[in-house]
Amino acid sequence: MSGAGAHGLLPQMAVVCLLLGAGVGPACAQARVPATSAAGQGGYMTHQVVAGETLAVIGMRHLRERRQWRHLQPLNHIADPDALPPGSTVRIPAWMLKPAAVGAQAEFVRGEGVVSRAGGAQRPGDAAPVQVVPGASLTEGARIQVPENGYLRLRLADGSIVRVLAGSDVELKRLRRRNNATSFESVVDVKKGKVESEVSRQPAGRVFEIHAPGAVASVRGTRFDVSVAEDGRMGTAVSEGEVALRARAAARRVKIRTARLGPGQGAVVEAGGQLGSRRVLLPAPGLDALADIYEDAEVMRFDLGTATGDFEVRIARDSAFQDVLRNGVARGGRMDLPTLDDGIYTVGVRALDADGLAGSEAQRRIRVHARPVPPLYQYPPPGGRVTADGAPLVCSEVADVAWVHVQVASRADFTAPEIDESRLPRCQVGLATLAPGDYHWRVASVRDDGTAAGNHGPFAPAQRFSVVATPRVGQVEVVDAGESPTLHWAAAPGQTFRGQVASDPTFQRIVHEVDLKQAQWTLGGLPRGLYHVRLRALDAGGLPGPWAPARRVQVGGTLQSGSGARVTSSDGEPVLRP
Repeated sequence: MSGAGAHGLLPQMAVVCLLLGAGVGPACAQARVPATSAAGQGGYMTHQVVAGETLAVIGMRHLRERRQWRHLQPLNHIADPDALPPGSTVRIPAWMLKPAAVGAQAEFVRGEGVVSRAGGAQRPGDAAPVQVVPGASLTEGARIQVPENGYLRLRLADGSIVRVLAGSDVELKRLRRRNNATSFESVVDVKKGKVESEVSRQPAGRVFEIHAPGAVASVRGTRFDVSVAEDGRMGTAVSEGEVALRARAAARRVKIRTARLGPGQGAVVEAGGQLGSRRVLLPAPGLDALADIYEDAEVMRFDLGTATGDFEVRIARDSAFQDVLRNGVARGGRMDLPTLDDGIYTVGVRALDADGLAGSEAQRRIRVHARPVPPLYQYPPPGGRVTADGAPLVCSEVADVAWVHVQVASRADFTAPEIDESRLPRCQVGLATLAPGDYHWRVASVRDDGTAAGNHGPFAPAQRFSVVATPRVGQVEVVDAGESPTLHWAAAPGQTFRGQVASDPTFQRIVHEVDLKQAQWTLGGLPRGLYHVRLRALDAGGLPGPWAPARRVQVGGTLQSGSGARVTSSDGEPVLRP
């Protein structure tokens, strides 16, 4: 075969396995054509020749410099580079190999909006975004965007971990295997947002870099994070190991262009390339003010008490924060996050300095106990006033709940509740046993899980109410004044009244209704006849009492006997004057 064969069609696909005394890797096991074997040792790769291959073709496929294929001829004692026996092997030194592309695996994804585009595409006409799911393999050039409620954990080929935080835009700029099987080149370009890196220790010669608009952070075996603000500033904070921070385009007359950052140190590179001096990161914040239990089914409200400044917060099930379920920034030490499923979690908090560099992390275990959700309060309204013989306390029904637990107490800590009903089929509680005073009540749902206690959910935040004396109407007296009789009764200070006049004793046919500020009522303007009249008192706060017993009142003068007694007809009704 002539040398021109190197410029023709390549023969069948071959998978390269570069191993240093190791067994066959997964890529080799999945190769359709085992053209490359794993027999190479001591920094060599062995390639199995297939029909039609020449040494120049092998060099074009595998060598960093394709012209170096001539060095393979004496190394492998090949007589004719254009006539290689099929099935024979060619040994290639690792230092001659071109970098081989490797992938990054998505180990954990939170949020449906985490997407990637092949080749760094981001314009509308470029490659369509693809949803990133756990187990997905991302290749060199992938552009990854994580929404504000998202999170992504990647494992690189060298074992390093890269966490892409919410609101970030990054590109996997280079993911390559270098000159031997254990040396890798990994470059991540942060357009905006923040990434956290755990870089596994590797032999000399490997490359791990985080690029930003104005700087490059290079590491070897460390834990650090890089953030890029909207204005292009890059911040680097180191937790373990060492990071070399290099400004890409330093401003004029700026002397400092590189810095080595050790544990507990950080630095900022301005958008114009000016590299700030090293600084000591903030210490771990105190978390004594942080709540131990979160019972709201909608919102987890974080409050660091009197702490000032901003704090970076993350929550995971494990203390290693492998799967971060929530993360964000607590502005002024306060933030709200969507509630997690019931369970035990670890929260990590880092104080942010004025430039957004995160300090040492404080951790604490918390519990979410928000289900089954408690009923909603219906009556009385918060701070409402009720009477002991009036309407009961009422709350809503909750689906899939067997019972409601209701407590009423005069003390806010409910240590000695006056009412404690733990298994009510309906949420209604009368107050006849309560004396006038101020009280608190709270409710919880209980599912029937087969145990004696049941699955008891959290109590809703307690509400206050007051039991007051029932406003009542005193003894009513009627002064018959002919066409306009007048009613009088006893009243307590501040009371007002409501009166009703009906033509029937059940008050279904009300003919007159009035609000009264005084304890008297003159029935004027009504046609002559017999009516039913009733009154109810309202206290100074407007709380109504019960209706007093109805009275029968005659409108229109009646005939009287010589002794002053009312004259009645045969059926007992009074006889009206003409």
